[in-house]
Amino acid sequence: MFISTLTVAQGIKLLNTQEQHPRRESNRARPNFNGLTKPGHYTLFDSISLLKPSKNPSKGKRPASPTDPLAMTAAPERHKWLFRFLAVTLIPLLFFGSAELGLRLAGYGYPTRFFQKSRMGERVVLVENEKFGRRFFPPSLAREPRPLILAPEKPADTIRIFVFGESAAMGDPEPAYGFSRILEVLLRERFPGRRFEVVNVAMTAINSHAILPLARECARLQGDVWVIYMGNNEVEGPFGSGTIFGPKAPGMFFIRASLALKTARIGQLLDDLQSRLLEKTAAQKSWGGMKMFMEHQIRQEDPGMEMVYRHFQSNLEDIVQVGKKSGAKILASTVGSNLRHCAPFASLHAAGLKETDQSAWGKMYASGVILESAGQFQEALALYRQAARIDDRHAELQFRMGRCSWESGIYDQARRSFERARDLDTLRFRADSRLNEIIRRVGGNRTDQGVLLVDAEEALARNSPHGIPGRDLFYEHVHLNFDGNYRLARLFAERVAELLPDNNTRQTGGDWASPDACARRLAFTAWNRHQIFDSVRRRLSEAPFTHQLDHVENDRFCQERMSEFLSQPKPERMSQASEIYRQ
Repeated sequence: MFISTLTVAQGIKLLNTQEQHPRRESNRARPNFNGLTKPGHYTLFDSISLLKPSKNPSKGKRPASPTDPLAMTAAPERHKWLFRFLAVTLIPLLFFGSAELGLRLAGYGYPTRFFQKSRMGERVVLVENEKFGRRFFPPSLAREPRPLILAPEKPADTIRIFVFGESAAMGDPEPAYGFSRILEVLLRERFPGRRFEVVNVAMTAINSHAILPLARECARLQGDVWVIYMGNNEVEGPFGSGTIFGPKAPGMFFIRASLALKTARIGQLLDDLQSRLLEKTAAQKSWGGMKMFMEHQIRQEDPGMEMVYRHFQSNLEDIVQVGKKSGAKILASTVGSNLRHCAPFASLHAAGLKETDQSAWGKMYASGVILESAGQFQEALALYRQAARIDDRHAELQFRMGRCSWESGIYDQARRSFERARDLDTLRFRADSRLNEIIRRVGGNRTDQGVLLVDAEEALARNSPHGIPGRDLFYEHVHLNFDGNYRLARLFAERVAELLPDNNTRQTGGDWASPDACARRLAFTAWNRHQIFDSVRRRLSEAPFTHQLDHVENDRFCQERMSEFLSQPKPERMSQASEIYRQ
């Protein structure tokens, strides 16, 4: 520390002199920026005196002189704060920017956009990014999009239609015969003078959190119509309340911030490090289908469900808004599901149910099952209703009530019970009533804005016996068979036709193509039908399908459909398939 040549006594005397003669202050030496006039000739007491407040601040004020050391300190203070601001912003930016550049130059990481540019001969085309799913799933569980090729610039005189959604929209279990392919056939046959291009960007296991960034990419690709058919994976998919892919139902800010961070290579590095740490304790290291979710049951009243509904509505509204800004017409569709032939995957009693009540419920339920098995449906239904007075939150009970009501000819009640069974299913792989109501609310009454509601749930019900969809339209829980895909494609095709200019609608090729005509155009043969039922049967042989109370019936149904093809002589069935393929 600097030691002054003045004594302490001299410093005290100087302080007293200042108080007695304040006007003489301007005649004495003042400190410079460093607090000293000359090295060794100013004391610490002098600095203290300058900081001592005046007894009357309003007196003796004068404008600051450019040479006044106190005024001169303001500029350095501003410089100090500027330096601090740069230190906490510029330096980290330089560090992370250098790290990001280094990782990219080293080839680390993966592209996060859905589309990638590629060359096909002399043409530049867009193809699917196989690693698109890495942003939403752990590396070992990431799903891949279906192969596609798309021109960056829409060809002239072409209606380009994008289809958004999950596996049901993709066309699982065989996308070649999904509703998007049938939709293209229907439109081309009905309007032969126009070119239609249906681009299916749906993908297994994703949900609205992944569809929103995908929609933002498609907004730059001149789509005329967007078809949105989503909702089945909101609970079990990324960021859902029953997910196995990461955090369960976090806030929207966390979700979008984490997805934005993963667009950077440094964010992907951090994600990889976290995944490797978690994999050391995780038993599941590869995709295992729906059985992976068996330990993640979610009640309808679970607090995380409210977050799921809010997220879905927010994402759907954003997707619709993005599509509108791009100039596309939006077909927002509700989602259908198998009600009659898809028992709940899992059931739980109401939370807090007393042990004595659960015991009484169990006795009534067991007695009802015996009566139902004996074909005494009305008697069984009466017992099930008694059990429901104790606990009506059990999904399997509601499903049995639906079956007994169906067999008793009470179809309205049967549908209500089947729908309630779906909504109470604690393995939530089907869009429930509330998700469909959100779709109706977001997509309804907005025709003037270019947004049309397509109520696929109700339309599919109208084409099912007594308004209750089952095996007539679905392979299992949500994936449509060829007839179901045709019904859905026809529904969308009619809406697309409403959006075409009058001069295009007049140039029609007659009525809509029939299911058989569409099947021939897509080479959907009895052999293909056999192969699909074979793959569905293998799917049904695993959990959670094996836990369903109607599992044996569904397996038998698949066997019967497969045997229909095998019952034909082999040369005949193969020649029929070959002829259709040649055509």
